[in-house]
Amino acid sequence: MSVHKKTQAECAAAAKRGRGPSLDKTAQTLQQITEAALAEFAEHGLARSTMDRIASRAQVAKGTLYLYYPSKNELLRGVVEHALQQSAAYRPLRRKKGESVKALLRRSLLPTLQAVEGSQRGVLAQLILSEGRHVPELARLYKELAFDAWQQHVLDLLQLAVDEGELQTDSISHCAQLLASPFWMGMVHNGLLISDPRQQLSIRPLVELLIETLFAARVRDNAGVKTSKESKS
Repeated sequence: MSVHKKTQAECAAAAKRGRGPSLDKTAQTLQQITEAALAEFAEHGLARSTMDRIASRAQVAKGTLYLYYPSKNELLRGVVEHALQQSAAYRPLRRKKGESVKALLRRSLLPTLQAVEGSQRGVLAQLILSEGRHVPELARLYKELAFDAWQQHVLDLLQLAVDEGELQTDSISHCAQLLASPFWMGMVHNGLLISDPRQQLSIRPLVELLIETLFAARVRDNAGVKTSKESKS
């Protein structure tokens, strides 16, 4: 059980006994702490960040911070979990009646990738790029809690597209990795390579182009089959 869930459960039990913070107060405190920690990590790096400054940013007592997160590693996990919960990026959408898999893929990926660019998840991804090599636990947590889930969701949609004849490919794994590439390119370009906001790279057009390209092969094949039948007749 995560520190976040454990703390809420303990506070709920305490509230029933007539003592301890309410669930609303607990959630607010957790949000203050994790958002302050993410800002601290992004500004100073994980190694140079201090629990004292995080408590000050969050406007909570240092003892309160340690009550929820007894160590920096536990706080790190809380930061990753909170940043992921604030975004809908990896929550599968229900397929509409008559909707093609291609349309579902576009509807699933485009708005969420666009939202990531300006969200806590985007800040977290940039933190992964700058700190992941020095802090393997950070990269491991992001892979476990976010990246693997995203890849599996995309893989499932691509496999469905193959099963229904919308997509032809020798490797759905390569297709899923290709669809992830604009996100990371955008994070590197926008977060590390430029300082002028006017030069920022938009992720959405890249993803749209990749989806169109991946599914275009099937369209060309269908057109070729139709032309062949017409010429024979």
